[in-house]
Amino acid sequence: MSLAAVLYFEFVGMYILLLWAVYLPFRGGQLYNGPFFCMAIGAYIAAYTAKVLHWPTGLSLFVALISGAGVGFLLSLAFSQTTGLVTATASLALIFVIQAVIRNIEFLGGPNGMWNIPKMPYLPVVIWVGVLLVGALIYRIDRSRIGRALEAMRTDPALAGSLGVNSRWLSVFVMTVSSAIGSLSGVFCAFAINAVTVDTFGFTLLLSTMAMLFIGGRYTMWGVVISVPVLWGIPQVAPPWLAPYMNIIYGALLVAVLAVRPEGIVSREMTQNLKNRVGNLLRRINRIPG
Repeated sequence: MSLAAVLYFEFVGMYILLLWAVYLPFRGGQLYNGPFFCMAIGAYIAAYTAKVLHWPTGLSLFVALISGAGVGFLLSLAFSQTTGLVTATASLALIFVIQAVIRNIEFLGGPNGMWNIPKMPYLPVVIWVGVLLVGALIYRIDRSRIGRALEAMRTDPALAGSLGVNSRWLSVFVMTVSSAIGSLSGVFCAFAINAVTVDTFGFTLLLSTMAMLFIGGRYTMWGVVISVPVLWGIPQVAPPWLAPYMNIIYGALLVAVLAVRPEGIVSREMTQNLKNRVGNLLRRINRIPG
């Protein structure tokens, strides 16, 4: 397999993780952008510990994951008391605040970033094992009492509270998990390109990935599984002269899809219908005499 193909599969896995991290608090109606700045934190911690401190890449990944979860937990104590536009705006501002802070830390490379990061062995396998594990976790959350509580929070917070849902601590939980997953995607990003720069985690990343989330379908975890490989594949096969216009293309696709199908390509109704059809097919097969 060519290097370009390997990088493609690595980045597809990384972006699926990042967008699942965004999706999880969205299930509860929280427009939380924490996964993006935790992605930067995870990437820089992994880069610094692996390159400067010469830690094994597995240990660097673990420390970055715990650090992302810790940052997410502390911030979620504040964000759990906000909702909607306030959460979205404040967490968006933190992306640029953290960018500015990192840009002025010399031992992290300042504006030039960090380069020649040691490679992680079997990185594509590690990434996709991570995708499977995180996917199983989110699938389980979606179909548990936590998932139903998140749905109630998103639909009617007051009603959720009357039913005994502790909205604050539920928000703390999902934001902490979300931040950890975002940090994990940052670690994979650092080891995939063997470099980190602060501009990697800015507006372009935010626009392209949010387009993937909303085009794929923001109300189900399966939307990004379809949209990420397609939308990330477009720049890989497009002619070089088209590269400066990719943000415009993503924006236009986002507007077009949301105008025609506001829930995105994959909706909950679609996944439920598919599940019912598969169930009916399996029952018919079981009735066929052996």
